Amino acid sequence: MRSLPLSTLYTFSIAAKHLSFTKAAEELSLTQGAISQQIRQLEARLGFELFVRQHRRLELTQKGMRLAVNLHKNFNDIDSIITELRVEESDRILTLSVLPSLATKWLIPRLGRLHEAYPELQLRIQASDKEVDFRRDKIDVAIINSYIYNGKNYSTPLLVDKVFPVCSPAYAKEHNLLEPNQLSNVALLNDDSGWMFSTPYAEWEAWLDLAQVRGVRPAKGVSFNRGDLAVQAAIAGQGIALGRTPLVMDDLNEGRLVRPFKEELDMGNCYLFVCPEEYRERGYVHKLLQWLINESAEHAPEID
Repeated sequence: MRSLPLSTLYTFSIAAKHLSFTKAAEELSLTQGAISQQIRQLEARLGFELFVRQHRRLELTQKGMRLAVNLHKNFNDIDSIITELRVEESDRILTLSVLPSLATKWLIPRLGRLHEAYPELQLRIQASDKEVDFRRDKIDVAIINSYIYNGKNYSTPLLVDKVFPVCSPAYAKEHNLLEPNQLSNVALLNDDSGWMFSTPYAEWEAWLDLAQVRGVRPAKGVSFNRGDLAVQAAIAGQGIALGRTPLVMDDLNEGRLVRPFKEELDMGNCYLFVCPEEYRERGYVHKLLQWLINESAEHAPEID
């Protein structure tokens, strides 16, 4: 009996379900003759009949009925197990959309710790500053920059987004930077990606206004279309950039950058984890979120 081909048993279970060789042939994309031949070969090997063949219709014998019921249950169990395994396999593959600068300066340096925590997680990172469309772009989760998120998806805040000048320690020492008014004598590095403001230099202008600095023109400096490039230029001693908290925290902690002035611009923005509501309780979505929350705990926004 162990040598009975599984495919033939499956053919019998489909024919038993329909009580028709013709309908079984349609479902299995075979000819009626092929179905009939497989059933006859199966009956010959079993040593008993499975069907009572009447004019234009079939009936199961008692033994055929018992076999059909058990095969149906077992094939359903196999189907369920395969579906479960496929879900488990796809669950551990996550596509994450993240802003390019945040990916470069904050996420990538931490990926080693993520792999240590969840070595089976397959993370596919898509760096993009476009508005996320989960269905269209086949994105599972995203980290976005927002003031208030009004979408229908689940969201939770991860990181504050405060803005303040940064430069290399050597640059600060060379120019003896002590007061914001000294900015008229140094090179300003500008991120004109325009996440929050309407003009290319409005971010510097807003900070200068906060610090009550007059007569400084940010447009005279070098502009970049990404915040991480402005920060890298500052690390290289090319001037002073406006750093966003997550983009400079590691460089500040490790001494590559310093904050020459205490004033910081807070527009109420933060970096948010976002995903479709129905994805929220998926195993690896939940694990990734908890890992992100733990990694960003030191700079998490205060929630009222």
